[in-house]
Amino acid sequence: MRRVWRGLLARGVVLTVVLTAALAGCTGGPGGGKPVPPLSGSTGSGDGSGSGSGEASAAPAPSQGIVAKPQSTALPVEARNIRLVRQGSDELVLQFDFYNGTTEKLAPDNYGIDRVQRGLLLVDLPRRTGYSVLSVPNTGAWGKMSANVDEYVQPGQSATVTAVFAAPPAETTSMLVAIDPMLPVQVPVQPAGSPALTPDPILTAPTDESRAFSPLVCAAAQQGGQSEFRLPSDVLFAFGSAALSPAAEAALDSLAAQVTGKAGTVTAQGNTDSIGDDPSNQRLSEQRAAAVSQVLQQKLGADFDYTPVGFGETKPIAPNTKPDGSDYPDGRAQNRRVDVVIKTAASAPRAALLPPGQQLANEGLKASVAEVQRVDGYLITTYQVTNPGTEQVRFDFAVEPSKDEVADGELTVLDSSGQNHAKACTVAAPVYFALTATMGAIFGMHGLANVPAGATVTLWGLTPDPAPNATSVNVQIGGFPQSLPAPVTPGG
Repeated sequence: MRRVWRGLLARGVVLTVVLTAALAGCTGGPGGGKPVPPLSGSTGSGDGSGSGSGEASAAPAPSQGIVAKPQSTALPVEARNIRLVRQGSDELVLQFDFYNGTTEKLAPDNYGIDRVQRGLLLVDLPRRTGYSVLSVPNTGAWGKMSANVDEYVQPGQSATVTAVFAAPPAETTSMLVAIDPMLPVQVPVQPAGSPALTPDPILTAPTDESRAFSPLVCAAAQQGGQSEFRLPSDVLFAFGSAALSPAAEAALDSLAAQVTGKAGTVTAQGNTDSIGDDPSNQRLSEQRAAAVSQVLQQKLGADFDYTPVGFGETKPIAPNTKPDGSDYPDGRAQNRRVDVVIKTAASAPRAALLPPGQQLANEGLKASVAEVQRVDGYLITTYQVTNPGTEQVRFDFAVEPSKDEVADGELTVLDSSGQNHAKACTVAAPVYFALTATMGAIFGMHGLANVPAGATVTLWGLTPDPAPNATSVNVQIGGFPQSLPAPVTPGG
């Protein structure tokens, strides 16, 4: 099911929520960033007709610090000197230099970097949580972003952009940063008071935290109708509690929407990390499983049989400690989870995978796999789509998960047998973006959802691992009929 959100700006920008996103050459600089696969580009007219009346105070910006490279070879804009700095205990500030490497003047809000669309997303991978830009109250739900996002930046110049998010847990040391229309990078979180933070009036503005963060909802499926959804306990529950948080409602709605059958069994499996005594962890895991099971019963109905079970700390999926015996917070965060296993009734069998179609291949586009990495319990898959022709080609790859079709550009990762597969994780409301791989489909200076002649875009998806011990997987891309084999490498 396609979903297109049309902004109300005079520019007529379109933000298309997508399942995959572009990478192509994402590199970290001396600031310590490491390349990671991407989240896509955004949208906009790209014609320089910004709603702002002025030009940003801009200067040439050297390619320094952590740099997010362009998602498309035909749209040379970058985010340079990216930094994340805590502000007090409740906020995290993202700042970067928006660099215009084109030959035309552009404003950040040409590409969804604005206070309405907020084409930015932070992801805490170990804690399976997505963060959107905070709102400023009494402004019509404008994002807490610097005022210069609608001002022009001249070719070869840059302007500093500021956006404010809710702070992740104190133990979070880095986050995946996705900025339209650049490629995501992993960025370290600096402490409050860091001199890296540039003063900006928006930093002292009031905050509405109603859309601060939301859990990722990730599903792996098997032939015959079984699906497993992995949910992060840190967002579903308060510390040490079995009471569901407000964000849990949206996460369970997202889960229920992806269930393909109308009858079967639902098993909610609670798990904890190793902190605390065994009896307390066992009891908490049982209580959390029961809470999730109860809500799913309301959402899926009485034709399923529901079983909550708690495993305490006995089924870790990551180490709780490092090899030297010291604490490993990122590993413990992965272990705090509720796994929901859903088996649909045998009376409604379905194939393991819907056919991907061949529309994009018929239009002359070429697909290849760039890399598949295991990172923090996920597979991060990057693939490239190239237009080798002399005319632009339509590539509207903006999709939401669908039970009934595989949309163009939609990513599925399969084990070697083809029996087990996984699709991209979703970010449940109230986070603005529907999916972890964000935003839209602008691949050149002019026109939406068209790949210019000779251009290459690199798309990315974050999925569960359908084959945790395998050294290779098969990648299926909607619109291309052939699955692509690829080796799996460990992430850095």
